[in-house]
Amino acid sequence: MNDAERIDVLFRSMLGRFFTIPARQPATGTTTFAQMRVLWILEQMGSAALHELATSLGIRSSAATELVDRLVERGYVRRVQSEVDRRRVVLDLLPKGRRLVSQLTVQRRERFRKLLRVVDRREVARLAEALQTVNEVLGRWKAS
Repeated sequence: MNDAERIDVLFRSMLGRFFTIPARQPATGTTTFAQMRVLWILEQMGSAALHELATSLGIRSSAATELVDRLVERGYVRRVQSEVDRRRVVLDLLPKGRRLVSQLTVQRRERFRKLLRVVDRREVARLAEALQTVNEVLGRWKAS
């Protein structure tokens, strides 16, 4: 097995073990993982133009538009015309969207608390260091 295959197997295994919940979990109704990524990015950025969102997601603007349309219809996101440039439309996270992100953050952190109950302090440090390394590598890769 080459390095790429090994990383792929380990990554898929890790995701499968941690995310044993269905993609459309009851807390989100029919909100997909891709739509949740939009909400997470808007929460992080505050607001964003559609092309900025698409770039962050690594998808085309047309695909981002479809994701945003559904979120707008459901009251999670709104489109606002920029006061500076009337041609620019900015996406804002609405309170309903913020509540959903908050609920899922609480659930995810609870899963981590449960996970950390079965590991000792050394393993926690190793796990945090490994995740930090993965995050840094992915940041360098995305920037290249």
